[in-house]
Amino acid sequence: MNSVERAKLPHSAAILAGGRSRRMGRDKSMLEIGGVPVIRRIADILGRMFADVFVVANEKAVYERMGFAVVGDIHPGNDSLGGLHTAVATAKGSHVFVAGCDMPLLQPALIRGLASLVEDWDVIIPIKDDYPEPLCAFYGKNCAPHIEESISRGRLKMIGFHEHARVRRVEEALWREWDAEGASFLNANTPEEFEKIKAVSMGGEPK
Repeated sequence: MNSVERAKLPHSAAILAGGRSRRMGRDKSMLEIGGVPVIRRIADILGRMFADVFVVANEKAVYERMGFAVVGDIHPGNDSLGGLHTAVATAKGSHVFVAGCDMPLLQPALIRGLASLVEDWDVIIPIKDDYPEPLCAFYGKNCAPHIEESISRGRLKMIGFHEHARVRRVEEALWREWDAEGASFLNANTPEEFEKIKAVSMGGEPK
């Protein structure tokens, strides 16, 4: 790894850990692969890339005991959009990379690729199978008032504020150059999905 690859990105990174895990039936962030909670794996990946990494969660004590910097929702009870607003509003950097707490196969090459596109954009978001991936994307500070406006109107769709922002959609032809298999987007909403993640992880850690 050369010095450029080792250099940390001048942005922030946030892990959203406020979900109810209804389909999983237990806290997704604490699911373990090889005895390591998935949120720890995610934080380790992001910690090698960003100086400012924090968790957005209302159950702060759980994550603080693990040594994480934790921020509670500014507007609680607004699902993932509330967590996104908190991440954007709290981040120290001009942009923040936002990930879900159940995505332990994030690929650094993908994150760096997305980061290379942040200039002049408020949202840099991958598109997979024609759908955006809002929990594997960068957001600029300019998004905060637009997200807050959506929350005030009860519009909690994660991309509902995009019409008011400068959005760079990163199509598959580009992001697959950085993550050919789309491993970064694998998340553990169900036990079956978590088993798939564990199977993929047996092939080695993200490069």
